[in-house]
Amino acid sequence: MIQVTLWAFDKRRNSTKQPSTAGTVFEGELKSAFSISGFELKLNLTNQLIAPIYNYAYVESFRRYYFITDWYYDSGFWYAVLAVDVLASYKTEIGGSTQFISRAYSNYNPLIIDASYPTTGEVSRSGDFITPASFWGANPTEANGLIVIGVVGASASGIGAVTYYAMSMSVFNAFMNSMLSSIAWANISTTEISEELQKALINPTQYITFCKWFPIDAGSFTQGTATSSLALGWWTFSLSGNARVLNTVGSAWVLRSNEMDIPKHPQHIGRGLFTEFSPYSTYMLKFLPFGVFEIDSTELAEKDTLGIQVSCNLMTGDAVLHLSAKKITDASYNWASPFLVAEAQIGVPLPIGQVSANMGNFKNALIAGAVSGVDAIASKFAG
Repeated sequence: MIQVTLWAFDKRRNSTKQPSTAGTVFEGELKSAFSISGFELKLNLTNQLIAPIYNYAYVESFRRYYFITDWYYDSGFWYAVLAVDVLASYKTEIGGSTQFISRAYSNYNPLIIDASYPTTGEVSRSGDFITPASFWGANPTEANGLIVIGVVGASASGIGAVTYYAMSMSVFNAFMNSMLSSIAWANISTTEISEELQKALINPTQYITFCKWFPIDAGSFTQGTATSSLALGWWTFSLSGNARVLNTVGSAWVLRSNEMDIPKHPQHIGRGLFTEFSPYSTYMLKFLPFGVFEIDSTELAEKDTLGIQVSCNLMTGDAVLHLSAKKITDASYNWASPFLVAEAQIGVPLPIGQVSANMGNFKNALIAGAVSGVDAIASKFAG
């Protein structure tokens, strides 16, 4: 005879759970030959005609817990078919050991990809958007963007032979109009050469070596030194408004930054953070003129915001894009080690209309017009 404790106990097969309540103790009889890992136990129960409700057992002499997998009746006795519950029997030893647990209920790592969940073809899209005004500080349009021109002239603020001026579109248009509508600024007497001939010979735009439009609000641009005049070649032009002289390399660099919320997989809380990784989540960033980028999901997982930083050189138009991500609890972005760097030309070239004279045709035109001193004038300009 052997003593056994029985329970009606609900538990999963892959659990180390043990009964927490006292069970019912019975005396049972074993067959002459049996295995400790599984056997049949003969029990003399009080009500022989009612099936036992017990599904779990513990045998003290074997120090093991057992699942009761079946009951059958024979000749006035109920027979319990027992199979050892290894996890419950060795719960203490398992808890004190170091193991790799593939699945657990009480504790888990949400970043481990759980392939047990079936995936569907359902697609959900979400995103965030930065307006030009929120990134550049104001809404940069063709009318209020920043014009930067490089001019060869007698200026002490030049970098090399060229002085760079930053101005609004209205100031630039007024400057071009005053430069091209009249030739009076050249201070050449009409007794020496007619005004029409001065316009044909003098091309002031040849002194402008650089002209680009930038998506930066001119009204909020304060870098460099303010000026109301511009030195072009041998002459000086008064401007209709202030411009900024970019008299140092540092004053020609513009830095802009902003951030966007990183969209999350709709099941990243219930299923786990692994849904933020590919192939469950893919991330695309469109930032023109740098292009369209597919961002590595490992760079954005567990992050809350995407930082975008652009540095632009106004003397060349070249710009560099840096991307970094951080948690909402992080103090700042790691701009020293961005996960993506891209380059683009952000300055839009504006045609100035450089004109070169064909001196052969020019000489013929002067001869046809019977202008005195043709050879001297033509050879001087040709030289």
